[in-house]
Amino acid sequence: MKAFFRFLYEIIGSPQPPADTPVYRDVIFPNIGLLNIGLSLALVVVFYYVINRAMGVATFNKGRHWGIFFFLNAVLAFIIAIWQANAQQATEHSYIYWLATWNAVLGMLWFFVFSLLLRRGSTNASTTPF
Repeated sequence: MKAFFRFLYEIIGSPQPPADTPVYRDVIFPNIGLLNIGLSLALVVVFYYVINRAMGVATFNKGRHWGIFFFLNAVLAFIIAIWQANAQQATEHSYIYWLATWNAVLGMLWFFVFSLLLRRGSTNASTTPF
């Protein structure tokens, strides 16, 4: 699992400064990767199954409503990456913000993929985002 997240997050470059590389590879990358996947899955479940199926809110099933959750997922993914880097006491560096931005992009990707997989179970939003 660490190798997968290492590959995924080192696409943007190696961690800087190099002295922090083991912390990023062993702790930060797996943490933010798993949190990102979990957050994306949770928000998709909330949108499709809680709001649009269990609650039956027929007015919250448009593309713009999906976009709100999509954007919220990206913002939370950005914050999670910064929080994890600070929690592990990584050296303050611009790499953290590049990592957070990349994590937000990956969060959007995960959210989109989970949306495609789980949207059919929703009674009101089965065609959202398309």
